[in-house]
Amino acid sequence: MKYLRTITANGYAKRYGDNKTIWQSHIEKELRIIAQKGFTAYYLIAFDLIRFAKKNNYDFVGRGSGANSTVAFCLGITNVDPIELDLYFERFLNEERVTPPDFDIDFSWDNRDVIYEYLFTKYGYDHVCLLGTHVTYKGKSIIRELAKVFGLPKEEIDALVENRKEEIERDHIAKKVIGYANYIVSKELPANISIHAGGVLITEKSIYAYTATEFPPKSLPVSQFEMHAAEDFGIYKFDILSQRGLGHIKETVKHVKRNKGIDIDVHQFKNFKQDEKIKDLMRNSKAMGCFYVESPAMRMLLQKLRCDDYLTLVAASSIIRPGVASSGMMKAYIERFHMTQKGIKYESIHPIMDKLMANTYGVMVYQEDVIKIAHHFGGLTLTEADVLRRGMSGKYRSREEFQRVRDQFFRNCAERKYPQPITDRVWFEIETFAGYSFANGHSASYAVESYQSLFLKAHYPLEFMVGVINNFGGFYRTEFYFHEARMNGARIEAPYINKKASILLLFMMIPFTLASFT
Repeated sequence: MKYLRTITANGYAKRYGDNKTIWQSHIEKELRIIAQKGFTAYYLIAFDLIRFAKKNNYDFVGRGSGANSTVAFCLGITNVDPIELDLYFERFLNEERVTPPDFDIDFSWDNRDVIYEYLFTKYGYDHVCLLGTHVTYKGKSIIRELAKVFGLPKEEIDALVENRKEEIERDHIAKKVIGYANYIVSKELPANISIHAGGVLITEKSIYAYTATEFPPKSLPVSQFEMHAAEDFGIYKFDILSQRGLGHIKETVKHVKRNKGIDIDVHQFKNFKQDEKIKDLMRNSKAMGCFYVESPAMRMLLQKLRCDDYLTLVAASSIIRPGVASSGMMKAYIERFHMTQKGIKYESIHPIMDKLMANTYGVMVYQEDVIKIAHHFGGLTLTEADVLRRGMSGKYRSREEFQRVRDQFFRNCAERKYPQPITDRVWFEIETFAGYSFANGHSASYAVESYQSLFLKAHYPLEFMVGVINNFGGFYRTEFYFHEARMNGARIEAPYINKKASILLLFMMIPFTLASFT
């Protein structure tokens, strides 16, 4: 803990200078909870990993609920200021939380294997493995497997699969197949073991004290249990993920240096927020190729909001999610946003909602909002509120526990004498998040990367489009990025296969060269 405190203080000086107010109000509280919950080593391992990445110029984004931690911000694990956004540290770690959280760290798609290699080399194969996951049976697949066990011919199996939902008379074999299939699906029985999208387990004892491991084609050991069992064993995991957006940024910087001799610092985030060219791209939804903001729905939302600032982009990154949109909260946010801009008052559900979510006009947008509302409006403890949050995100294992907390929420609201329609509406908004909303820190982290992409597109559009295409694009097919490049003045030519540089680009499936841009 002494070392963690020291490196946090060093980072604090760089982030906040001599202002000791934040240290007393946030850092001391976080360090106390980190020590109390036994999370010191976890922070230090993450810090060491980030230090290795920075030393080797591997781009990364620390995101997820870990971005709510001011200590993580000081250590450089995340790049989002929790003070600026008033982020809720208890969403990541609190004294009552019984399940361990984790850091989500994105690396460029072509760097993740090196990160894996570093972790396995530093801590040893006896202490590191990838996290397994259990693939469960689905309706069609389990019917086919069971029908084969009963020896049914292919024609009957196909008919059984196609008519599985129809109420028709079946023979005794078909009834057994359907009955067993429904049972297996309802119990979520595993079909086979697979690999978690990014989970890495690092243990103090040998990993073999907890599990045997498997060696899939990637030749890295994989645990035979999944994330919930890891939590039960008290093993903390790291989510080491990869994305192509960072590849876009990294390659664009390289091309700008080669073409123009300019060294770009993509971490000048404070300056990016004031950049008028970036604001213009957002307001007019000219974000093709830019991380997370290039989809038609997102660009349309940015235009509706006339978005030109960071906080609005953070909110937009979350309200575009299906859970928020399906509940009507996206529509309400847009309406209230414009009403507020014009000085018009809007009708709120309850004053507590407006007080807790002043920055989003009383609309539930982030996962933290569920915890705040459940705790302050519904009178639940932080532990109970976290059960709701986990239930909302689909990570809960006990529907009975979730139902108990739900009943407690309604009892508390009745005791507080809220009108039933208001209670029902608040619960509806909680429930319809349905695992699709983001943590505030997660949205904020994504927004930082969006700003980096927008900066490069605003000032170096041709190099940026080459970076997008060389890293196999984003939301759209490659041909759309070719068209976007042409709109920015590019001339697309056939590859020069007799030139060394062009052969490299041809290998990367890019049928033009940088020299073609005039």
